[in-house]
Amino acid sequence: MNARPTDTTEAPQSAPRTRRPRTRWFEWGLLSAALLAGVLALASLRALERVDLALIDPLTRLRLGPVSAEIVIVAIDDKSLAAIGRWPWRRAFHAAVLDRITAAGPRAVGLDLILVEPGGDDAPDDALLGQALARNGKVVLPLMLLDGQGTGRLVRSDPAPALASAAAAIGHIHLEIDNDGIVRSTFLREGDGRTWWDHFALAMLRVGGFALPDALPGERAPASASAGAWQRDHWVQIPFAGPPGRFERIPYVDVLKGQVPPERLAGKYVLVGATAAGLGDAYATPRSGQAELMSGVEIAANVMNALLLDQRLQRATTAQNAMFNMLPVALALLAVLLLTPTAALLASAALLATIVVATALAPSVAGLQFAPTAGLLGVLLAYPLWVWRRLRTAMGYLIEEFQRMEARHDLPTMLPAARSGDLLDRHIDALQNASEQLRNLHRFVSETLNSLPDATLIANAAGQVLAANQAAYRYFLKHPMRQLRGHPLIDLLHEVHRSGTTQPVLDAERLHHENRPWGTEASDARGNDLLVRFVPGFNTDGQTTSWIVSLVDITPIREAERQRDVALRFISHDMRSPQSSILALLEVQRLRPEQPMQPDTLARIERHARRTLDLAEEFVQLARAESSTYRMETVDLTDLLDEAVDEVWPQAQALQVTIEVQRPDEPALCEADRGLLTRAMANLIGNAVKYGGHESATVQCAVQRVDEGWRVCITDQGPGMTPEQQQRLFQQFARLDPERRAARGVGLGLAFVRTVVERHGGRIVVSSQPGQGTTFHFTLGLQDR
Repeated sequence: MNARPTDTTEAPQSAPRTRRPRTRWFEWGLLSAALLAGVLALASLRALERVDLALIDPLTRLRLGPVSAEIVIVAIDDKSLAAIGRWPWRRAFHAAVLDRITAAGPRAVGLDLILVEPGGDDAPDDALLGQALARNGKVVLPLMLLDGQGTGRLVRSDPAPALASAAAAIGHIHLEIDNDGIVRSTFLREGDGRTWWDHFALAMLRVGGFALPDALPGERAPASASAGAWQRDHWVQIPFAGPPGRFERIPYVDVLKGQVPPERLAGKYVLVGATAAGLGDAYATPRSGQAELMSGVEIAANVMNALLLDQRLQRATTAQNAMFNMLPVALALLAVLLLTPTAALLASAALLATIVVATALAPSVAGLQFAPTAGLLGVLLAYPLWVWRRLRTAMGYLIEEFQRMEARHDLPTMLPAARSGDLLDRHIDALQNASEQLRNLHRFVSETLNSLPDATLIANAAGQVLAANQAAYRYFLKHPMRQLRGHPLIDLLHEVHRSGTTQPVLDAERLHHENRPWGTEASDARGNDLLVRFVPGFNTDGQTTSWIVSLVDITPIREAERQRDVALRFISHDMRSPQSSILALLEVQRLRPEQPMQPDTLARIERHARRTLDLAEEFVQLARAESSTYRMETVDLTDLLDEAVDEVWPQAQALQVTIEVQRPDEPALCEADRGLLTRAMANLIGNAVKYGGHESATVQCAVQRVDEGWRVCITDQGPGMTPEQQQRLFQQFARLDPERRAARGVGLGLAFVRTVVERHGGRIVVSSQPGQGTTFHFTLGLQDR
């Protein structure tokens, strides 16, 4: 009885592992709080305003805004100066131009000219201009604050009284100049607390009858507590439509000479002002920068254009700006926490691009101007700060582990880590040392695995093959080496069944739930007897992370056990039976000593003795064929066949059987054991003679050349065999015709033949049908050249 392995091995108890503190979330929380707090402070206090403006201005230049066709500028340009003469001009010219404009029927006219003092010697010109203003009835004159005494105290400068009384309205032309010298905003209303003046452009719209909203746009300013202090309200950012020259311009001199068709001015808001370089007020704007200045009259046209087209632009509130900057920073922090480094880097780049695009689109889409620098800075810092912190943590952990490995003595000796150089050099040396250690361990494990004589597979917890040794590649011949890795164990072992059953040796449920080593005897589709063992591998938490599967081929052991059983049966039955018969005959003769031994008794004793001798001889020959070391040499199969025929010739002559031999034209050279192969051929020819059928039968022997090598064929004219008889033909002690007592033998001859042929690398084949004789043939390879 063979005891099968039982599942009695307990799972190994793993030592508890000391885990590193879970500081990842804590560190991320601290970094997030610090970064978001910094972004909030910068965004709320506008501490980076100059940087914000430097970023917003180029974005503003990327697009051109719409321009109202109702705005026309009558420009005092270089052409007009060349035609009329040096500035200032007589106010009579202005009166004449105004009359020309009045004749065309404009909606309103804005004279963006400083007319704060009476004309002096040209007093009649003031009267002419006043009369022209009265005739038009829709003229707006400018008001401004001047430092008249050079003390820094601003004083309001109104137009000359004769002109102010004739004007339809007076509007201020003040602009807000930022710290960098660029005009970006203005106030729609200014005053001294008692009287309020609209902006020059707003006043023109009121005079022209444009329907303004009840609530003017812009940020409201708190009321001043001091009486008489100059106050401003409705602060708006100017949405410039484009660079200088965006609005329609008509030279002043062309209007003066009447060369402008009336329809170009009819129904329009006409702004009259200086645009020539060095003449009048000119400012840097976001659209032009410091390289090209924009005249004050064109800035007024931009303000009017925004009011006409309802293009509102104001700075985002503190809350809006904080949310705009903090949201992408929060998303960047989540990305570095949850995504891979590469994905987090790409996400950060996308967030940076999103901030820039949103800043560029917000003025036209929402009418808001954001300050994005704080958000850009936060997103830029989130990734490197987090990566730096994680690398520092990882490096510290690795150095700690390397030091532990250095202190261990159950692993191959590590080179001592460098103690000199800066911190980075020491870390690199330690990492290089540990990497070399891991490579050595990997090589050690690989070589150990390949040195195992049995097929061994290493799989992960899910049953996917991770590694295999050379014995496993040889066993799974149908799977190339590259396909074993990643192949499921269940698929590889689906043809391996538990011994005596059709149940697969492995099922998925046991693989996923078992945590103890286990094994069983099994057999595969090729008839091999196997001992399959499954040993789990555990991590330091005691969780199953891998499986080591070994397939031990115990076919030789089981074959030896079967041969032992056969030998016992042979000794207990086949050898004892003839000996017992001899003893019985001798006992009968002893009981009758007075009678001489009869000849038939002697013949029977001789027959039993010869049977015992034949049994012993065949058994010895089979044992030699199965276990002896073959003495291989170069032989000619034709010579071996002739020797076998000579050996059987006396037996054939006695039975009157003819043996015919067909020889090839060339030597049939191959590598073989001369004695064993000759004996195998003699057994085949002897069987053909004994079972060849009738007297005068013919046994044909041939050596033939085939593609695989040399084929030996033995054909008789006997009764043939059924398929059932052919199945047990090569079994030991099998006799297909036990009734034929004259045919000596115990059924070991063909088993001997099969063993010898297979040990020579061949395979014996039988072809037979009842009543048509039998042919045995086997093929051996050619001699190696």
